[in-house]
Amino acid sequence: MTNKKTKDDAIEVEAEVVDSNETNNNDTQSKSSEKNSELFSRIFYTVLFCLIGWMTLWVFTFVVLIQFGFLLITGQVNKNLKGFNKEIGLFLFDMIKYLSFQSDVKPFPFRDWPYDEENKNKSELSENNTVEVGK
Repeated sequence: MTNKKTKDDAIEVEAEVVDSNETNNNDTQSKSSEKNSELFSRIFYTVLFCLIGWMTLWVFTFVVLIQFGFLLITGQVNKNLKGFNKEIGLFLFDMIKYLSFQSDVKPFPFRDWPYDEENKNKSELSENNTVEVGK
């Protein structure tokens, strides 16, 4: 009787060890698949933001050239273009922070446009950095 009971206990312990190993394997596989998912997601967003950044840099350059045209013609910079280029510059700054792994926060359009009047004082580039043109 004790011999049979010992065999049953051994089988139960062996079954528990097998269940424990399967649970650990499942946990490891789920963590591994989550890691792979995060990695592929980061790669996808990196490529996407590189393309968006490239196009945005061209828009930024075009606006700078138009601003020089205003400066040559009127002798003053256009305030609307100045504000627009500031927002584009801050967007590029956020994008570069994400692409260089300085931040895990994805830039616009995955979060609100952070450069409105409410967040003006929170921006890392200050309003005090202005350019004055002499006549």
